[in-house]
Amino acid sequence: MTQQTRLRPRSLSGLTTVLTTARGNLYLTVSVDESGQPFEVFGQIGKAGAFEKGVTEMACRLVSLHLRRGTPVAEIVAQCEGIQEMQPWTNMLPNGSSGWVLGISDAISHVLRPFAEGNGANAQQAA
Repeated sequence: MTQQTRLRPRSLSGLTTVLTTARGNLYLTVSVDESGQPFEVFGQIGKAGAFEKGVTEMACRLVSLHLRRGTPVAEIVAQCEGIQEMQPWTNMLPNGSSGWVLGISDAISHVLRPFAEGNGANAQQAA
């Protein structure tokens, strides 16, 4: 049975996190629905070529599709974390701790992890 894709509301609230990568700053915006759950993810990576920008857009589109179809955030985090396609960089993570970002997918897992742990937008706004 195929899960229905939720339609995007006209407006959503979002929070943007910036993480440092080997290809420049990666800006990830998580938009949340009326219940504070992630609805979509947008990403923009600076100082990168067309390939990295395309991979960032593809990853964010696929994650957003899964979020809109009800895939548990913890499953998305588990699939994205630890994927390394560039030199790791140390960062201040959304939970306030210091850690390594291994690449675009790993960065997405770091930004979504507070939602998987039930802290959501409140934890990100406090960071």
